[in-house]
Amino acid sequence: MPTIEVKTNVKVNKIEAFLKAITEASTTILSKPKEYIQVILNDEVPMIFAGTTDPTYMVRIHSRGGFSDSSNNQRMSKEFADVFKDLLGVESTRGYFYFKDPGEHKCGWNNTTFP
Repeated sequence: MPTIEVKTNVKVNKIEAFLKAITEASTTILSKPKEYIQVILNDEVPMIFAGTTDPTYMVRIHSRGGFSDSSNNQRMSKEFADVFKDLLGVESTRGYFYFKDPGEHKCGWNNTTFP
């Protein structure tokens, strides 16, 4: 059930390719099957970071499990930052990643919830 929500002030020219690249990277980084991954993109969002409107991003990653280990979160942060550097050209010092586990039975899908 991972959802990766991306907000950036950068214009993404090839939106479908961007979404697919984030999906593929997420399957590896999060160790989740592609069939459950949802990616949401809001590009060209008015944003300021560290007092400038230079390219920036904010990424929320919602997923069941996998966020309780700080070293794992650090690994994921680096790996996602590398992806965003490659895709958007934005340095890792210009954005935040938020990792959120919605908790047991707090995500609905296919007429039920994920355990």
